[in-house]
Amino acid sequence: MLARIGRATCVSASQRFLHVAVERNAAFGQISEKDVAFFEQLLGAGGVVTDPDALEPFNRDWQKKYVGNTKVALRPRTTEQVSELLRYCYSRRLAVVPQGGNTGLVGGSVPVFDEVVVSTAAMNRVLEFDEVSGTLVAQAGAVLQSLDEYAGQRGFMMPLDLGAKGSCHIGGNVSTNAGGLRLVRYGSLHGSVLGLQVVLPQPLAGAAGAGSGGGGGGGDGRVLDLLRTLRKDNTGYDLKQLFIGAEGTLGIITAVAIQCAPRPASVQLALLACPSFPAVTAALRTARRMLGEVLSAVEFLDSPCSHLATAHLEGVRNPLLQGGAAEGGGGGGGGEGVTHGSVGSAPFYMLVETHGSDADHDQQKMERFLEAVMGDGSVVDGTLAASEAQAKSIWRLREGVSEALVRRGAVYKYDVSLPTSSMYELVEALRARLAAAGFGADAGVLVVGYGHIGDGNLHLNISAPRYDDGLLSLIEPYVYEYVSRHNGSISAEHGIGLMKAQCLSYSKGPVAVELMRRIKEVVDPYGIMNPYKVLPPRPA
Repeated sequence: MLARIGRATCVSASQRFLHVAVERNAAFGQISEKDVAFFEQLLGAGGVVTDPDALEPFNRDWQKKYVGNTKVALRPRTTEQVSELLRYCYSRRLAVVPQGGNTGLVGGSVPVFDEVVVSTAAMNRVLEFDEVSGTLVAQAGAVLQSLDEYAGQRGFMMPLDLGAKGSCHIGGNVSTNAGGLRLVRYGSLHGSVLGLQVVLPQPLAGAAGAGSGGGGGGGDGRVLDLLRTLRKDNTGYDLKQLFIGAEGTLGIITAVAIQCAPRPASVQLALLACPSFPAVTAALRTARRMLGEVLSAVEFLDSPCSHLATAHLEGVRNPLLQGGAAEGGGGGGGGEGVTHGSVGSAPFYMLVETHGSDADHDQQKMERFLEAVMGDGSVVDGTLAASEAQAKSIWRLREGVSEALVRRGAVYKYDVSLPTSSMYELVEALRARLAAAGFGADAGVLVVGYGHIGDGNLHLNISAPRYDDGLLSLIEPYVYEYVSRHNGSISAEHGIGLMKAQCLSYSKGPVAVELMRRIKEVVDPYGIMNPYKVLPPRPA
């Protein structure tokens, strides 16, 4: 059996992940034949992965930036199996990494060393749906797009939408507090998640069988059962909030109850060209004023982002360019909707979307909005999608930026919140800083910005031919210091993971960080849950 799982004792005592050096915790156990035998007895051979080639997708993130060395990945099907796995791992002090769709961007869902991967992929069933209230209960491994399609057949929609919706899991969405494209309308998961079922690493004293309200847990007290679909429940601490955004450092989410929204009968989408970033913010103000009750998304991307998407992704095009042609490649398409104005490439583009119940009414509102922003000069060109296919094509331009950046080469990704009126100044400041040091466009380095301007979320990306320590030293900690000076957040929606664990103090003060550490120590005293992530180590 050791031949299958490899030589765990060969794991290096330390690893460097781009900008962060991490030492393996010597207190953690290492996988043995006996461990694998237990896992196979519990899950069956199909629930235990030990083949090195089959372990590759569990050990590496999709960007190929973070690489671990797990010797075993587990695929439980039930909460009870997860509870038994954590009971065993806790007794052996085996570190555990919960993993959903592995679509994260900060190294939070892959092992750092030889941690045991617990995948929720086999836990993908819808457990309950209330067609009156629109509440949905599903296992944590259900794919977001599949859940949206399930809800759509019943007249509802999931309250979040991500570019990775075809592969991300709802449990991972909750664990990272994913934001997505329509937070401006449907809010964050802190509001739409109604209940959770979570397996804790250690049993809580006196919890087994306690109470009759269904929230005391089960088995040996490891299962925290908060899986209710109530909109109002004001009984004690709202414990589920602890696990939304905790990135698996406190326990493994096994099921989620979430409030779905009615599926809109009318969806309007406009792609707009703006002459400057102040013009983008002016158009945002007008959109809030004129489209308020139906406004569902407001996105922006700069011209280099548009170029990257059209150059590196097959079939992606910008319909506002001459003839709808791509700036640097791509193409294909079909006819467009109503187009106003006529310009070449603009410095910035916006996507403005509405969700409503009356198509005629909503289209009139959108056209009046477009007339207003073109009249005041904040928009110089625009097009309204005339069909669902055209809308998908426009969204692909925006959602494809992240994929295009990865295809171009090395990419340093930063997900920050800043005051909306000045958020693009960070892009311009960093672009000038890197160019002055010889890392400009001539060196193949691009600094680009896009994101959810409706909620002040900037995705700052630095694209380069290769990863370079000299380039990184100019980016960090400069970006985090800039964000801190401007009272922003170093993570708007991607989480902290491994990438930003050493940088939490840029957004949280010492009292907040210490309180987080103490909560972690109470829930997970051995520190086996997703170690090296989220929280910085205590000062020596």
